[in-house]
Amino acid sequence: MTVASTEVMTFAGGALLAFCIATEIGRELSFKAASDGAAGQHAYLWSLAKQPVLWLGIVFWFVEMVAWILVLERTPLSVAFPFMTLTYAGVPIAGALVLKERLSRSQIAGAALVALGVTCVGISGL
Repeated sequence: MTVASTEVMTFAGGALLAFCIATEIGRELSFKAASDGAAGQHAYLWSLAKQPVLWLGIVFWFVEMVAWILVLERTPLSVAFPFMTLTYAGVPIAGALVLKERLSRSQIAGAALVALGVTCVGISGL
């Protein structure tokens, strides 16, 4: 199935895209938590490999890849890809909420501007 450039994002494509964004954020949080858990260990790579959250991140990575391919079947890349970059705003915010990382006011403002800009670019292709 090919997607004509004039097609718009369907509800299914939008839901899959939101799922991709969520799984990418989950993957990044998992990888960060795994690296924190293995930090300072003598055999770092072995310690990292023993972190269950690392393997959760790898599962997120695989699931996201499959979902992304399904998104691309339903949505033009020129629409889908800008929305995927919402992770640039979502990961730092999720890091602050879940991992208790600190964000400065300018980082929060930057994340908001990225989200706004990505949304403008994405919806202009709809």
